[in-house]
Amino acid sequence: MLFDSNVFTVIPTLFKDDNEVDYDSIMSHIQKQKTAGIETIVLLGTTSETPTLSFKEQLEIVQTVWDSFHTDLNIVVGVGGFNTVVVRVKLSEFKDMCHGFMISTPYYNKPTQEGLYTHFASLVVTVPEHPIILYNVPSRTGVNMLPSTTVKLYNDFENVKAIKEASGSLDQVSELLTNCDIIVLSGDDSLTLPMLSIGAHGCVSVASNVYPEKLISMVNLFKSGNVKESSLIHKQLYRVFKLMFIETNPSPLKYFMYKYSLHTNYDVRLPLMKLSEVGMMKINYYLSSCSLECSTQEI
Repeated sequence: MLFDSNVFTVIPTLFKDDNEVDYDSIMSHIQKQKTAGIETIVLLGTTSETPTLSFKEQLEIVQTVWDSFHTDLNIVVGVGGFNTVVVRVKLSEFKDMCHGFMISTPYYNKPTQEGLYTHFASLVVTVPEHPIILYNVPSRTGVNMLPSTTVKLYNDFENVKAIKEASGSLDQVSELLTNCDIIVLSGDDSLTLPMLSIGAHGCVSVASNVYPEKLISMVNLFKSGNVKESSLIHKQLYRVFKLMFIETNPSPLKYFMYKYSLHTNYDVRLPLMKLSEVGMMKINYYLSSCSLECSTQEI
């Protein structure tokens, strides 16, 4: 079952030195995630630099991963956009290559709450056999989906199962969980533990690309009642959570992966830029002084 797992890793798109998609490295990274205990991955998320991928590349990434891992991992595909008709086409294209979808709120055109409801309502009915994770990330889309809208979608459509909540507001999560039983996944690694304390299920994580076992332990320990040990892991990883976003995601993540020898470069595609010298200095300082063992043993 898709929601039996508590930590969903968003897979970055790794590039060769010529900035072409490095499919072999993506597959190798996913295998390491599986070995570490990750059971659910998200493809074509923000961390995947999806806006810079051609639709052909998106299809090839999803098809390649699906062919190799669909019996071993839960595969969620991220879709989104400001054109409802185009998003509906994407759902149709990917529906045979995933176990579920994560659909982000539209960006740029800033619909009203009624517009958000109608947008999602027209999408989820096109793939009724697929569980849907709504994705609320106002810092990137410019619109915040209010709890009342999410509650209505959850109540009206059986396949709306969860929400990746990245509003940064614990009050918003509390209001949401007070009014319905939707599965809430933290969209911010640094807020995962606080969200768990008010009833969240788990997280859609960036940091689990580098520290999968620790993220799994943090969530599982909390859910088993060992809050003290869980909070110790949170404190241990807190600086990592913040460093992952010192510049635009996934530039810091890719540098972490490079330093851990998880990939041969830390390239991103324009308009994003590789991590700056200042950013590299901050991560290098952390890695040289951190209490975590700085090796690929973590995965």
